[in-house]
Order: sequence, then C-alpha cells, then structure tokens
Amino acid sequence: MDESSLLSLVADWVWATDASLRVIQAQPLQGDASRLSWLASLVGRRPWESDVWLQPDGRTRRRWRPLWRREPFRGLELQWRSPRGEPSWTSISGLPRRGEDGRFLGYTGVAVDITARKRAEMALHEARAELDATLRALPDLMFEIDAGGIFRHVHAPRPEWLYVPAEQIVGRHLRDLLPPAVADLTEAAMAQALREGQAHGYRYHLTFPSGKRWFECSMACKVVSQGTVPRFIALVRDVTELKAREAELQALAFYDPLTALPNRRLLFDRIEQVLLRQQRDPVWVALLFVDLDDFKSINDTWGHEAGDAVLVELSARLRAMVRAVDPVGRLGGDEFVVLLTDLGARRDRAMAAARRIGRTLLSRLSQPVPIADRTVSVSVSVGGLLFRGGHALPDLLAAADRLMYTSKQDGKGRLTLRPIDARVDEAPSSEA
Repeated sequence: MDESSLLSLVADWVWATDASLRVIQAQPLQGDASRLSWLASLVGRRPWESDVWLQPDGRTRRRWRPLWRREPFRGLELQWRSPRGEPSWTSISGLPRRGEDGRFLGYTGVAVDITARKRAEMALHEARAELDATLRALPDLMFEIDAGGIFRHVHAPRPEWLYVPAEQIVGRHLRDLLPPAVADLTEAAMAQALREGQAHGYRYHLTFPSGKRWFECSMACKVVSQGTVPRFIALVRDVTELKAREAELQALAFYDPLTALPNRRLLFDRIEQVLLRQQRDPVWVALLFVDLDDFKSINDTWGHEAGDAVLVELSARLRAMVRAVDPVGRLGGDEFVVLLTDLGARRDRAMAAARRIGRTLLSRLSQPVPIADRTVSVSVSVGGLLFRGGHALPDLLAAADRLMYTSKQDGKGRLTLRPIDARVDEAPSSEA
C-alpha cells in the first residue's frame, strides 16, 4: 500500500501553503472527490479570503494564532460553505516547511471532514440547551442519587425549598441530610423505582423557619448502560398549597361549615365503625340525640346570626364534654348526636355512666350563651338509647329520636334514657 493510500485512511484531503499562507495545494485523497470539488476555489488564496470560507464567530486571528507563529498545529476547526450552501466543517493539522537555511516556506498538512460530528455536537448542544431551559422553567427540585444513597447532582430553581443549602448536598448521604422518616420514604421510592422503573406520590413534610411545607416525590431509575450501577432521578414538588386545598375540600365534604363538627356523612361513618366492633366485641354504648328547645324563637327574637352563634357555642361545649374517641356531630339544624362508647359489660354500670354524662350535658348545654351585649337563654332536650351488640343505625337513630321527643313532651330541658332491650311496658327514665 502506497503512502497516499495509507494517508487516506486517516484524512480526506491534503493541503499546502506558501510562506504567505496562500493555498498552493488542496487535493482530495482516494474516495469521492466530487464532494470536495470546492477545494479548487481555495488555491491561490488564503483560506479566509475564499468564497467558501465561513466566519460565523469572528475569531479568525485567535484560530490562526499557531500559523502566525509558524508552529505545528493540530485539530484546527474551520467552517466552509458546501456547494449546496450548507455549512460544513474540517479539522486541519499541519507542519511548517522550512528551507535548508531555516527560512519558513509554508505549511503542509492534512484535513478531515468533521461535518457529521459537528452537526451531532450542535444537535446535542441544542438538546441540552432545550433541557436546561425546560428545567429552569420547572419549579421542581431535581436530585440525582446513586444506588448507595449519595447525592450526585442537585437542580434547585427554588433554593428556599431545600432542607440544607445546595452546596452542602452533593457528595453526602441522604440519611446525613434528611429526617429519618423522610429518608425512609426516599429509600422506599428508590426501591420501587428499581423494581418498576418509576415511583410516584410519595408525600412528606419538612419544617422550615417559615413553617411546615409539604412535598411530593417522584422517582425514576436511570440505567446508563447494561451492567452499570443504576442511579435515581428524584423530582420533588412543593404541594403545600395543594395539601391545604385538599384539607379544605375534606373539611367541606366531612365537616359542618358552621360548627366544625363532623357532618352527617362523617358522623354516620364513625358510628358504623363502632357498630362493626360491637359485632365482634359487644359492650354497652349509648346513643344520645340532642335537640335545642324552641330554637326558632331564638332566630325570630335575636336574628339568625344570634342563632348561628348559639349553635357554634353549644357545639364547642358538646365537643369539650365528651372523649375524643366518642363520635359527635351535627345532623343538621339544631340536632346533634353523640355516641358514648365502651361503657362496660354490665348494664347497670353502663346505665349509671350514661345517665351521669347525660345529666352533665343537659346542665352545661342549658347554660345561657353570651352574644355581643346580650345573653341568650337556651334549653336542650336529650334522648338516650343504651344498647350493645349489632343493630342497624337507622333503627337506633329513630329510637333515640323518639326518646328525645319524649323529653320535650315531658316539659323540655330533660333527659330521657332507656335500654334498647327494655320490656315494652317498661317506662323510659325521664328527668330534668
């Protein structure tokens, strides 16, 4: 194989200049010479004087600095205009030619077409620029974590959301930076992403000097190539406002907007849970039906705002008088229900406890309610049903409601209490 054939393995064309850097030779090597037909336009000119020379960035003198010094150079990238008008790139390398007296005679060198590589680099640069622009537009935090739990990269467009400053994160283990519960959750998300490729919906909160903030983490497993150790990309979004809206929606769905007590839907659900336990472990419980006496007259006399204030005050008193485990709620209007749970296995003791609590409710709920510059007198009637074991909730409510009306018929402001298994001829206990 001759020298030209060998050279064609590593270069596309050869070139030479005189001492003034005018091109005196631009010759394709073996291959498709037609695509390099533009080389003829270089001969007799300096490269930057050619019609096909492109100088997009105006850095000619810096690019050509090795030539001014008459030094060897390698990998100088030049941009040309192809016959089709498209830009193309060439990487040239050259050695100075000198005479026997050491006088500079010009350069001789080789050139390699690097158009495909440059276009790939430009495409990659554009893709990276687009990705960077996308990331900058996203408010989410992004972390790259290796399989050992070490943070390798942090993207923090909102640094105030970071638990520790960004410069203290890279290179450290997640358990050195996060609270144990959050670290456990992060590792669980990584484990799921390793199994399934991704993980979503992991929520947690962190406490900052400004207060508590909620976050949601999504995790993806990143495998660069077969056999390499995977890494994980974690996207963390602040969902504090979403959490607040969810809480508001939940409150609207399950709590009475006036009194903040559980509404009928949530109240019945909680009572049903107790009734299910009753089927497994029956103990005595008491269902109290509470109704405000003559509530319409309060609204008519003092106005609906005063009526609402009375309901709010009675609700607060009611909640304060029963245990947190005892369901209590507003059925609507001026009607409330309380379920006294776990009163024991003996009927007499359960009856005594229910009567004691009922009397206390009757006494405290019937105390006057101060509203602005006036005091409103109130009175309530209570019907109480003592039972154990499995029963249908509608039947229990209907029975307690009838006992409450018995209290009203007996003079209002009274408590009427009766066991569900009482004989038909056994009169309920009614007392003021």
